[in-house]
Amino acid sequence: MTGAVEVCILGAGPAGTTLAARLAALGHDVAIVERRRFPRAHVGESLSVGIWPLLDTLEVRERVAGAGFVKTEVARVRWRDDVEERVAVPGGLTVERGAFDALLLDRAREAGARVLTPSRAARPRRRADGWEVAVGDSVLRAHFVADATGRRRLLGGRSTPTAPRTLALHSVCRPGPPADGAQTRIDALPDGWLWGAHLPGSGFRAMAFVDPPALRDAGGDRTRLMRRLLAASPLFAELASGPLEPVQACDATCNGAAAPIDPTSIRVGEASFAIDPLSSSGVHTAIGTGLAGAAAVHTVLDGGDAEAAIDYYAGYQRHAIDSHAASAAAIYSDHRANRDQPFWRRRAGVPPTPAPAGRATPPVDLLALPVRLAAGATIASTSCIVGDRVQRRRALTHPDLDRPVAFLDGAELAPLLDLLPQAPSLAHVIARWDATLPAGRAEAIAGWLQARGMLAERVS
Repeated sequence: MTGAVEVCILGAGPAGTTLAARLAALGHDVAIVERRRFPRAHVGESLSVGIWPLLDTLEVRERVAGAGFVKTEVARVRWRDDVEERVAVPGGLTVERGAFDALLLDRAREAGARVLTPSRAARPRRRADGWEVAVGDSVLRAHFVADATGRRRLLGGRSTPTAPRTLALHSVCRPGPPADGAQTRIDALPDGWLWGAHLPGSGFRAMAFVDPPALRDAGGDRTRLMRRLLAASPLFAELASGPLEPVQACDATCNGAAAPIDPTSIRVGEASFAIDPLSSSGVHTAIGTGLAGAAAVHTVLDGGDAEAAIDYYAGYQRHAIDSHAASAAAIYSDHRANRDQPFWRRRAGVPPTPAPAGRATPPVDLLALPVRLAAGATIASTSCIVGDRVQRRRALTHPDLDRPVAFLDGAELAPLLDLLPQAPSLAHVIARWDATLPAGRAEAIAGWLQARGMLAERVS
């Protein structure tokens, strides 16, 4: 039997279901193919506070908030040195991933996506007019294919490690440690680090991150290695001799797909790139790729600027990889006790050089002066999301900005900056901006530009 669909999405994790929900809502014919029956067991229960705006976009905030997941408020942390700290981490969640992922899948189904599960798909075959995907005994023809199968990368293609190779071991301890007011625990060891969290209902998830040779040195015995690591930690030692569910091992190496998008396919979630688990934002990042990918795919399918869409999503991936890598390296660098050990040396970044002390220019200093863009600042064309599509817009660029800025506080920035040479002072510029922007927006934009050194006095 052969069927046809506009977009075939392989995998029903957070990235795939987000992509499906958005594309279906935009009127596209979408099918999700998932090999496992839902709800499925999955590791990765910790969600950072940044998840909430994304859940708003997907219109599932209230469902997630009311699902009985555990709010993260306090963590026990032993990281910088040998002293344990209690760290406030309000706004996060520890979820049961089977239930959480099922909520997102339901949202995609409600938006109009067809869900084929459990259904095992073969590697898609590219044809002159699209793709063929063998699904069980059937063949699904699709104009566009999205790979959301995580590190399996069913679509194939080359990926490159972007950080040292890392092995993750994980298990559930039942019963877990008694409640002590902290939801999560993090501990740094000489040859790796540990993370753990109380699961909704019962049990405690423990995870260890080490260099892959550590398992070889333990004779390939995952349980033996896991118990050794737990015993070495003051925060986890009580679990070392207790009952553990079978210890699982998986690759936790950061990596990125060489070609995350082309005119008829896209990779989202970990099929596009994988970040260091240190951030506890894997689900957050996966949903983000689904939203960004949806704008790019919609642009291509709806006859928009396909080149801009491809450029945008490839740039989105590069920026995400670079920013996550820099953040992780800074956190690894913050560890002191074992900084000379190989595990830590390989992951620590170069400590940032403090900026020379200087006097920041108060905003009022430029108000009465004619202004221009500061040295190094330019206006250049960039690809960005405008509404539901990717379009090219003129944007502010500067070496001190981590990416071009086309919109600021909801306003298109370049047309505002075009007024700089025409006005006798920054105050006049702000007054002209005020005529077209909501109250207070002009002053906020001017303050943002000055705080980042994007403006300088214009000398005739």
